[in-house]
Amino acid sequence: MPPDASPQWNEVLFFPLRLPPVCDAIELAILSGSRAKVLGTATLHLSQISSAGAELQGGASGFLPCFGPSFLPFYSPRPDPARTPSTPSDTGVAYRGRVLLELSTHTGSPDGRQQDTIAPEDVTRVQRLLPRRRRFGLCGVFYSATMLSPTSELLRFELSIGNHGDTGDPTCRPAASTTPHGHPVFDGNRYHYLPWYDAKPVVAVTSVWEDAGHRWEAANLLQNMSQRLVSTHGWG
Repeated sequence: MPPDASPQWNEVLFFPLRLPPVCDAIELAILSGSRAKVLGTATLHLSQISSAGAELQGGASGFLPCFGPSFLPFYSPRPDPARTPSTPSDTGVAYRGRVLLELSTHTGSPDGRQQDTIAPEDVTRVQRLLPRRRRFGLCGVFYSATMLSPTSELLRFELSIGNHGDTGDPTCRPAASTTPHGHPVFDGNRYHYLPWYDAKPVVAVTSVWEDAGHRWEAANLLQNMSQRLVSTHGWG
């Protein structure tokens, strides 16, 4: 795809999958350029998106691997930026984007197809079902940072939601998403810690995403009901 902040492939890919599978993961990667540079990767675990039925009560037949249509986030390692010995280094995992993806499994013999185009009416149907966007706030308080390895470099922590709060991403507005830099202090035994004492760092990130409250509210309700039944009646 040409350089675009929000590319749309609208393609369907076919690949054979033998059941039961030997591996437990389907790995996806976003590639860029003629050299196929990997921008980000994501993993779908078959044990989380399918069921053989043996572990279900009553010997149900289970279901084949399926996912979505839903957004799947992609991440990649963030290398150290160019720096001098006097400046701190930032390492970790960087959010690279997300893909609206659907995975479905059909039994039968493969017909040899590897790629096809999604019908325009199917694209319109999915876009119409996307939830409205809302503003979300994420706040975090760091109470302690202990059992650190010895290092002479300055350390800090960063809180991000997607690419919001990522100080290495210039496409998002700046946010108070990082703790102050600090030198680790030896604890007198084996490890090091950051001397925050009574001044606990507070970070906050504001971002805009699709409103998926109807999903996590139902999941929270079912989880609370299950915990209540276990605690009051001992049901497992």
